Order: sequence, then structure tokens, then C-alpha cells
Amino acid sequence: MKDSLLNNKSKKEILSAINSNEYSEIVSILEKIKTSHAGTPKTKDKRFVIREIVKHIIDTSGDREKDFFIAGSFYCSRKEDVSKEIGVSLIWRGYKFNKEKVKEALLKIAGDPNWEVREYAANAFADTLYHNPEFYNDVMKWTKHHSENVRRAVVFSALSLREKEHLHKAFSIFEPLLFDSSKYVRKNLGPFILGSYFGNKYPKETIRQLKKWSKIRDENVRWNVIMSFNNSFGNKYPGEAFDVLKNFTGDVDLTVKRALKSTLNHLSKRHKILVEEFTLKHGLV
Repeated sequence: MKDSLLNNKSKKEILSAINSNEYSEIVSILEKIKTSHAGTPKTKDKRFVIREIVKHIIDTSGDREKDFFIAGSFYCSRKEDVSKEIGVSLIWRGYKFNKEKVKEALLKIAGDPNWEVREYAANAFADTLYHNPEFYNDVMKWTKHHSENVRRAVVFSALSLREKEHLHKAFSIFEPLLFDSSKYVRKNLGPFILGSYFGNKYPKETIRQLKKWSKIRDENVRWNVIMSFNNSFGNKYPGEAFDVLKNFTGDVDLTVKRALKSTLNHLSKRHKILVEEFTLKHGLV
């Protein structure tokens, strides 16, 4: 299937609507090409629209943050999923114009029923934090938010902190979420953001932190630590992975035992002999 469904005529119509600030017309055009998979247009087409709106505001606005807030608010307030995706991608850029309203919009879109809309919100969380360090205090507060969707977006916000001098802040965001029993939060934390993103970029620092967390006697924390190696991070550093995983070989909790088995099965695809030696040494056979 094509990665774009916008033809040249539609693109010209969108550009004309952007220049005229006819935001509703843009939504109407996009709604005609939404797919049955997620109920929104192709990613490439949405990125085209977002990029052109951003460019237009940067090139023509006398108050960019205000205009990003106004445009973002308009799109976020509509019912169409594509509108909310565009809206949250714009409104974070107006954070300094109206912090409280932007935060309200971020929370609302992060809790949207459509999983794809939530993806755009998660990216907006990270972008907001990257450009506005003070947003960190809200992110930390939201690690305890009642919505698992918001807490999952908080996990993604840490992607803005993938620089060595900010690792302590990223790990501080992760720590309370390690205890989270939500499967939605867990599958995005341990095996995805923590392992794939932070582990691969900062293996030494991440492994050091995982060793500290492995001492915590909580099944969700231990699940996240174990599953952080259930990806390319574990494949690249099997020795370090086994050095951490050995802390869980005697764990009787079923959740922890299943996580360990899953991770060892994953590692065995690349390191079969090492896994066999590990399981034999620790009586897991």
C-alpha cells in the first residue's frame, strides 16, 4: 500500500487552506483519505500537513507561541482523530503562551480512546519537556496520574532526556513507574523505552541503574528490570544481562519467573550456548 494518499491537487488545496488559515478545510481533506486501520490518514500525509502549518506560522507570525496555541487549540477541540493528532503536535509549541491550557490539552489527548492519537500525545509530552525543562515537575507529578494512558505518555516523555547529563532525571521518571501494575505502562517501560532506547545508548549507566533496581522486592519492578533485556539491548550485552538476571533465578513470584523465562528464550536465539550454561548453573533446567 502507498505510504501517501495525498495527490498533488489535494496538497495544493491544503497549502491554500493553510495560507488562508482555513483549518476546518484541512481536516475535511484529510478525512477523505483516512485508512480503515487506524481511522486516520497515512503518517506521511499527516506529517506533511503538520510541517506546512509549522512552517507557515514560523514564516508569518508576529507571535509564534500564541499562534501555535490558537491553531493547536482549534484542532485539539475537534472530534476527528486526525484533528487531535495535528492539534497536539502544534499546541505544545505554544506552551509558554498558556502553560495551564497546554497541559490540559496534553492530558486530554494522552487519554484519548484511539491508540494512534495517544502516540502523537506521547511524542508531544517528550517535545514539551525537551523545550521546557520546567515541565519536568508536572511529568513527575503525573507518574501517579489515575489514567494509565497518561502514565504511559510520561514514560515517553523521558525520551527528551537521552543525554548523559540528564540521565538521572530520566531514571527518576522511570523509578515510580517501575512499580506500576498496568500492563500498558509496563510493556512500554522495561522492554521498550528503558531497554531499547536507554540501554542501547547508555549501556554502562543503564546496567548500573538496573542493578540497583534489581534489589527492590516488588514484582513489577523486577519484571521491568528483567524485560529490559528482552530486546536488542540484551542481544548486544549478554554478559551484562546475565549478571543482572542472576538476581532473579530464585524468585518464586510467577510474574517474575515468566519474565525471566521469556527473556532467556529471547536471548537464546542469539546466544544459545550462553543461555544453556546460565540455566544449568542456576538450576533453571
